[in-house]
Amino acid sequence: MGLFNERLRSLDISLGIGETSRVTGATPTQIRYWEKKQLIHSRRHETNGNKRYSLSNIALIVMIKTMLDKGYTLAKASEEIDKHRQKADTLHLLMGTRLQDIQYEDRQTLLNFGPLENDPDFDVIAVVQENTAKLYKKPIKEIEKIHATNQDGADKPLT
Repeated sequence: MGLFNERLRSLDISLGIGETSRVTGATPTQIRYWEKKQLIHSRRHETNGNKRYSLSNIALIVMIKTMLDKGYTLAKASEEIDKHRQKADTLHLLMGTRLQDIQYEDRQTLLNFGPLENDPDFDVIAVVQENTAKLYKKPIKEIEKIHATNQDGADKPLT
């Protein structure tokens, strides 16, 4: 996914205010106001060029518009978006720093988050199945044994 994300970020995909308005349902006046309030940001491609909105800003505009349509005030929508961003950043940090392995088997996904800080002989294992997620602590020796016998490429359960 790293290469995909890198390539996606390197693409210079943006829309002018008219197209942004058309695809998001927000009026150009709303978009300009939200930019003035620094909820979204535009950029100019060339000197004296038109304002352009990136895909991430277009997603923000959709979020703001959706919340306003649901009856949120602009201040409350901004607050909720900030909370959402904080949650996403925290989850990204957790996954990037702790996730050591993912295995798929039948209808479940097993995520190994590595050793417990206060009990390093055990790994934290998340088992995600249908609409549930459960956490387990598994002895590291048991997990190492599974990995050692898993050299044939077949996924073995961590649970």
